[in-house]
Amino acid sequence: MSVLKLKLDQEQLVEDFFEDTWLAGIMSPARDYQLCWQINQQLGYDLRVNNLLEIKLTKNRRSFYFTVFEYLEPTKSAAHYLYNNHCKAEFLLPELKHVDYIWLIKGNYYQAADVKNLVEQCRKAGLVQLVTLLDMKDIKNKINLIF
Repeated sequence: MSVLKLKLDQEQLVEDFFEDTWLAGIMSPARDYQLCWQINQQLGYDLRVNNLLEIKLTKNRRSFYFTVFEYLEPTKSAAHYLYNNHCKAEFLLPELKHVDYIWLIKGNYYQAADVKNLVEQCRKAGLVQLVTLLDMKDIKNKINLIF
């Protein structure tokens, strides 16, 4: 009897997950919950930690857990995810070691001008040092962002 093996098409998975998304990198010395509180105050959001979305990476037989905060905009069919980019000297996206947090905006509501406005508003939060839009082509480890 032959065994049928199914292989997950990771390229298609990444393409589907990142359809209608925007990515921004945030630099901040603050703890994740402090940063989220300030972003919530500045943008009127309700970012909250979602333990079900926590990302686990295993390297050299050690496990690293990266928290993910989530806010679903009820009237805009958009979701906001704030990923912690580092955990115990490991990085979720090693190619972005200078970035402390990754902000993913998912949904087709936001256009380029809207995202630029959100980034500008986020920059005004007291604990935010820098916010920059990221080019998806520059990110090699996109699969790490998929929950």
